[in-house]
Amino acid sequence: MKLERSSNVTSKFDENFKDKIKKNTNNIPEHIQVKIDDTLANLPDKNLRRKRKKKAITWSVAAAILAIFLMSVQLNPSLASSIGVPNIIIDKLSLGDAEKVSNEANIVQESNGVKISITKAIFDGYYLMVSYHAESDQPFSETPSLFPEEAKITYNGFKSTISPSNEVGEFLDKNKKAYDGMVIFPLNKEAFTVSDTDEAKLDPDILVKGNQIEISELPKKFKLDMKATALGFEEDKKLKGEWHFSLQVDTKKAATKSKTVEVNKNLPALGTDVKVEKLVITPIRIHLQSVQHEHAGIIDFLIEDNDGEAKNWLNGSVGVGKNGSERMLSSYENINPLMKNLTVVPYKLDMSVEFSAENSTMFQPNGETKLPIGDNEYITISNVEVKDGKTYISYHADVPVNEYLPFIIKDKNGGDYIRILDESIASRANKDAIVVIEGKLLDEEYTIYSPNTYYFDEAFTVDLNQ
Repeated sequence: MKLERSSNVTSKFDENFKDKIKKNTNNIPEHIQVKIDDTLANLPDKNLRRKRKKKAITWSVAAAILAIFLMSVQLNPSLASSIGVPNIIIDKLSLGDAEKVSNEANIVQESNGVKISITKAIFDGYYLMVSYHAESDQPFSETPSLFPEEAKITYNGFKSTISPSNEVGEFLDKNKKAYDGMVIFPLNKEAFTVSDTDEAKLDPDILVKGNQIEISELPKKFKLDMKATALGFEEDKKLKGEWHFSLQVDTKKAATKSKTVEVNKNLPALGTDVKVEKLVITPIRIHLQSVQHEHAGIIDFLIEDNDGEAKNWLNGSVGVGKNGSERMLSSYENINPLMKNLTVVPYKLDMSVEFSAENSTMFQPNGETKLPIGDNEYITISNVEVKDGKTYISYHADVPVNEYLPFIIKDKNGGDYIRILDESIASRANKDAIVVIEGKLLDEEYTIYSPNTYYFDEAFTVDLNQ
């Protein structure tokens, strides 16, 4: 899973999202609401965010219920100048070869003393990423996040309301008068086939049917219209105004620069109806589409290329059917255009896992810790340091592991220590991953355990040249 070095969204974004989902949970199937509640109770509060669109639920980490947009930091910043996306945004997103699927944009709107310029629209067949620049003569009192309350896509008389999943950005100056950001819209099959007035949206299984990526069926072009009447999330600091944007998005690049590989791999050992349907390889992402039944639990997949480099998980979504059927989309970075095949490793996440010799051991802060994660497979912690009241834990493994939540440390009083998402660092070739935990974990007695069950025996390899 992907990690990030710097925060990709403000804490106010997290709080805003959680408030919205708590107030708007009607129509969510009961079994999914239980998953949401359980996960919220067990994961770090500051890093959770959820969003509903047409009763759809976006999810993160293998838990098909959260929308956590976690960005990795491993890309050549010089790419920014060639595609018109600010360096700050490039540093926050692992965008691969975004130039291949970028659309030019030069739209400027000014309201209440704030000028917003739309600079680029990147579309890979699923993610529509709109970059923008905001500036003001006066310092912004709040992060001027562009999170439109109204957004629609239209083509050939078709119209569909869409919702952004996330926004990422940073101030460019210490005076906080200039800000570069990017707003991200996930556009699955439903977004392009079920209009606002279509009775098909009443189908209880529309979320399962619609949560797919079908690049070959996309219209050649579509228009994005979005409107914002406020910037930011904190109510008493929001900057009021009115900004309208309308831009054309060409899908030809996504269609010609992407590849769909049909997999159709059944995985009965993991539970009911578990199946990997396809991989969609785009210049900026690797998308894995799978199905399962709710009784299978919280399932996700790790991906490694033929050079042994793990692909950082970035985010995902789930469509839920009336009888417990689920279709998931998981998205990973794609920074190796020369990869020939991908190995897929399934695993389950269980926050209430019972300790055993197969998944736990004593944490050795002053020496090496080998945490068992499978037959003769371990997460090895090689170094532990404390700095500024935080513990930095370096680890590596010979197999892909869930880097979003590789392990949890428990003290003798039962308290859990879970990594700080926006400060931890993902592993890279020949480099350890680093988990950062709040507090000094050197002098007490701790148990370290893995909440993940890895199915290495069920791993399979997909030839991308087929």
